[in-house]
Amino acid sequence: MSRLVALALLTLLVLTACTSRTSSCINGVCTVGLSGEQTVDLEIGRVEHDLRVAPIEADAVTVSVRGDAARLRVGESAPLGGLLVRVDGIAGQEVDLLVQPA
Repeated sequence: MSRLVALALLTLLVLTACTSRTSSCINGVCTVGLSGEQTVDLEIGRVEHDLRVAPIEADAVTVSVRGDAARLRVGESAPLGGLLVRVDGIAGQEVDLLVQPA
């Protein structure tokens, strides 16, 4: 049993080590840089939003917010769940987003 628990913890550590993120928000406009598919919690104004970024492709990324989803290429934007999301860059599994109220 302890081997199973150790294996589960090791798997969890490996999976969480594969993603990272940075974010900065000023006056309701947030820049988000992330590595790997993940869900990002952003507080814009007094409202918390969950941004799901997955899958990440070579030339596009799918972003979901509150049930709305869009596949966006670099430079494209879409209103999603009350937010306007723009993709500023994609390099491998790294994605840069600009997020603001719609």
